Amino acid sequence: MKRILFPTDLSAAAANAFIYALHVADKTGAAITTLHVYRRPEVKAASLPHTLEEFYASYDLEEFQNYKDSIPALNDIQKASGFAHLEVNHMLKSGKPVEAILRAAEEEKADMIIMGTTGATGLKKIFLGSVAGEVLEKAACPVLAIPERTVFDGQIDRIAFTTSYKEEEKKALEKAMEIFDPFHPLIHCINVDLAHTDFQTHAMDKFKEGLSQGSHLQFHVLDGTDIKEVISRFLRENDIDILAMVTHKRSFLEGLFNYSNAKMMSYHADTPILSIQAHTL
Repeated sequence: MKRILFPTDLSAAAANAFIYALHVADKTGAAITTLHVYRRPEVKAASLPHTLEEFYASYDLEEFQNYKDSIPALNDIQKASGFAHLEVNHMLKSGKPVEAILRAAEEEKADMIIMGTTGATGLKKIFLGSVAGEVLEKAACPVLAIPERTVFDGQIDRIAFTTSYKEEEKKALEKAMEIFDPFHPLIHCINVDLAHTDFQTHAMDKFKEGLSQGSHLQFHVLDGTDIKEVISRFLRENDIDILAMVTHKRSFLEGLFNYSNAKMMSYHADTPILSIQAHTL
């Protein structure tokens, strides 16, 4: 891994996620590019093009100065965490947050996006979503979303990987193993058996074929009727550091009424979510 993109809105949640980005960069030898996105106000002044141009130039300059003033705080976090040796660059872009983040990830050839999330509640989580939730589904590289309340101890010892035993998920598992190999984690592959049958056990045995077996890789079929509840309980009982999932792009209607499990978990869980997009496998 060569480059990590770290979008930040300069919030406490982002500062918390920055610590994760520093640790991952240190273990993998990657450089970090921080990104702050701002929205230009819409001003109707068709008859005053020069005045409007001057206004936007002044606005851009002010945003640049604000971000420039915030960089020392990131530098302080970097030094206090013992990572002064890491390469960290800074980028400022205007536009819609999700579009700007995805565009920057492509331009920077980012191998991973790491960002904070504050979650969402009620109808907001369905109809408005969150920037992190949208990036989880649409990015062209793995995304690690860090919940605001997560406390990082510097170790990634245990990872849970949700699977329904599809072939694409095997590739995603191998990707997750590759990314976090420097941390030497124990990886739990978990499947929630909603039908309460023996079929999942047989599917699990077939899924194992071709995977590098060892004590670092364990498989579990969990019985339950509520996926979120069952997974959340497993995360708590096994002290999981990261929950990894495969995500899929959603159409507009699907996005309204059937948002992905990864997005759902990113809103509610205290455990960081690693999203590996199906369209990249």
